[in-house]
Amino acid sequence: MAEHLQEKVDELMSGGMSRPDAEAATRRQFGNALLIEEHSREVWQWAIFDSVLRDLKYAFRQLRRNPGFTFTVLLTLSVAIGANTAVFSMVNALLLRPLPYPQPERLGSLVSHYEGIFGSNGKATSEDDNSSDGETWELVRDNVPAVIAGATAGTRGVNLQIGSSIRYVRAQRVSAGYLEALGVTPIFGRSFTKEEDKPDGAKVVVVSYEIWKSLLGADREAIGKAIHLKGEPYTVVGVLPPHSETPDKADLLTPLRPTRTGEGEGNNYGVILRLRDGASWAQADAQLAPLHPGILQRRQTRAPAWLYAVPLQKDFARDQGTPVFLLMSAVALVLLIAGANLAGLMLVRVLRRHGEITTRLSLGATPASVLRQLMMEPLVLALIGGSIGVAMAANVLGLLARLAPPDSIPVGGLGLDHRVLWFALAISLFSSLFIGILPALELRRMDLRSSMTANASRSSSAAARSRMRQALIAGEVMLTVVLLAGAGLLIRTLVYLETLPPGFDATNVLTAKASLDDARYHDPVAFHKLLKQSVDAMKRIPGVESAAVGLSLPYERGLNNGVVILDGPSAGKEYTSSDAYVTPEYFQSMRIPILSGRGFAESDSASSETVALANFTFARKLLGSNDPVGRHIRSNGVTYTIVGMVADVTKRPGIMQTAPLATEAVFYVPATQMSQNMVNVAHVWFQPSWIVRTNGPVAGLAEAMQKALSDCDPSLPFVGFHSLSDIQALALQQQRFEVLLLGILAGLALLMSLVGVYGLVSNMVVQRTREIGIRMALGSSVPQAMIEVGSSGIVAVLLGLGGGLALSAISVRLIKSELYGVQIYDPLTFTAVLLLLILAATAATFLPTRRIARIDPASTLRVE
Repeated sequence: MAEHLQEKVDELMSGGMSRPDAEAATRRQFGNALLIEEHSREVWQWAIFDSVLRDLKYAFRQLRRNPGFTFTVLLTLSVAIGANTAVFSMVNALLLRPLPYPQPERLGSLVSHYEGIFGSNGKATSEDDNSSDGETWELVRDNVPAVIAGATAGTRGVNLQIGSSIRYVRAQRVSAGYLEALGVTPIFGRSFTKEEDKPDGAKVVVVSYEIWKSLLGADREAIGKAIHLKGEPYTVVGVLPPHSETPDKADLLTPLRPTRTGEGEGNNYGVILRLRDGASWAQADAQLAPLHPGILQRRQTRAPAWLYAVPLQKDFARDQGTPVFLLMSAVALVLLIAGANLAGLMLVRVLRRHGEITTRLSLGATPASVLRQLMMEPLVLALIGGSIGVAMAANVLGLLARLAPPDSIPVGGLGLDHRVLWFALAISLFSSLFIGILPALELRRMDLRSSMTANASRSSSAAARSRMRQALIAGEVMLTVVLLAGAGLLIRTLVYLETLPPGFDATNVLTAKASLDDARYHDPVAFHKLLKQSVDAMKRIPGVESAAVGLSLPYERGLNNGVVILDGPSAGKEYTSSDAYVTPEYFQSMRIPILSGRGFAESDSASSETVALANFTFARKLLGSNDPVGRHIRSNGVTYTIVGMVADVTKRPGIMQTAPLATEAVFYVPATQMSQNMVNVAHVWFQPSWIVRTNGPVAGLAEAMQKALSDCDPSLPFVGFHSLSDIQALALQQQRFEVLLLGILAGLALLMSLVGVYGLVSNMVVQRTREIGIRMALGSSVPQAMIEVGSSGIVAVLLGLGGGLALSAISVRLIKSELYGVQIYDPLTFTAVLLLLILAATAATFLPTRRIARIDPASTLRVE
């Protein structure tokens, strides 16, 4: 009609009539026709709406009449969609949701790219490092005008005292310009100046909104007042906005005061960049390219190295990308398994309504209207299940945040936003189509003639449908094998890491940390006095056998230090080793065996010969000897004589991070002989641990340890008390988290697959009851009938196992980087997976066949 109207207007205009007059004349001439068309369109639109509304009401009635079916489908969908939504919220927070800073797309991170020969294997390789040394930071700060640059040395625990309140807080050292680079402006006061960011700058602090509110009484006059931080007065110069956080989630900020020496000699700074207005990342990279700090030349041997910028969000996600991808893949497989299971249930439901559907078709219903009605049920179920799943995901996110390693939680935390809700809606709609596809295909095969055919024809059709369900079950089992294999390999990895020989005895040992990054303990006399008095006080606690202090513990990362070998086959060579100071009873308290030579004694003082102990790996790998006693090494300008060798203990590697826990080269020095400058630097990064061994459980031991320390220094709190098993658990938190989630998902997949097998065989028993009764009347035995019917489930499972093994051979390669101490094709894991599935599937297959024994052949014949 619209085309005819336009033609009439054009015709009148060609005769000399203006457009307004032509349009008015056309409306007068065709007014009735327009009204009729509009009315027809309204009637048609209302008819479609009314039809959809009727189908919706009918779907709800059908679901109410079958509460068991409805509950099963909703439970399955809500769990599957909820799991996908929860994990996608992690993907969203990590990769998709913009960082909670102004113009986050203009934020970047500085990366140093190295090419050359690295490691002892002599292979040419390349690597990227997002940490920088002091020289690199200065070059970028002063020579890249396209960006605002800021640097940080990360977050460390320190002691904060305001009045009589003493608290252990997370302090982050940042450069001048760091908050400007992030785009964060203090709500009160200011950020740091360049003068304050110099080595001798004023001691100032910017506090978080929470600290300002809880400890400073939300007093605006707090700006300019002093608080005691690390044993010194710091002036408060700024307060961060509420709910804002730095990437390191700090409670307060202090000036970085970067240098090219000490910590600045190593890659200890992270540098963030913000593009200035009008600048581009191409310009920034072009300005970074000519910069060649000395570390680039030292790290590569033949190929050029350079600096460049990457998006800050991409840099944050670099270490968590693989675990999150694995979890997302796992929940996607669970959704497919759930969909396949429900598709089979929907098919059975449609087959039971075969007579109703063919009757409706015979009475004039169109296939399209019947299909719309059939698809309405899975749509309603998927939308309701998706809504429940979203609610479940919202509650699960808090639990995920508590279980996940703190470093893996993205800036801004986990939550549901519009992206997550759209994702939940999308997978809900996908689920409705997936579980409704088989009923739609079945409808295409239905016709009036087939409804009138003989039983033989219906039996042939039923056999074809059973094969379709078998294919679905085989697919479920195949995907379940993949999930179980992945979970099994991660479990084997966790078991391997947890059962590494510890090298010490953790029985009846309690440890506690305290921050000595404190001006009062920069003096060696005060430092040594604190260690001796506190250890002696803890030895006097009833039930305590021994006590000691160490810079680091087993299962923890040690201080990395350069060491030069002064004699022997490797004389003159320089290595990087782990270093720790300890008090004399450290090895006795930890029961670390001394393999040769002697341990430390009280006589190893600052005025005596400087001595060290090497562990077995240090002796073998660095000194090339199994008897290092008498050898000499130099570290930080101090020459040490090795007087003993101790056994290896399991640690978090800090030199070559080949696994979460391993052994590495370590040398120990007496706390009294370690240079005070090195002690002060170490305390910036590490909190030493007090170690107490008792002769059995001691009530109130933690309180007694705190009192012993408080008697020496009332303003020095312990951070927390841990057994060594607690410290091991912290070191393996990422692996435990992955095993927990993937194990739960694999368990869900197994349960759904078994339910599918059970449902398939149960349906076969119902369909073939008449046939089985006749066969039994003719002499067939119950076991024969059970085996024949159950074979459909066994065939589906065997097909799924074969496909699952083939698919697992490919998919397990994706988790290779997460495996330690286990082969990706570990025979034990795959054998266990196969046995588990075969046994469980056999039970799920033959449990429903027990009903065959209750079939009465005589009753069947009477029905015939």
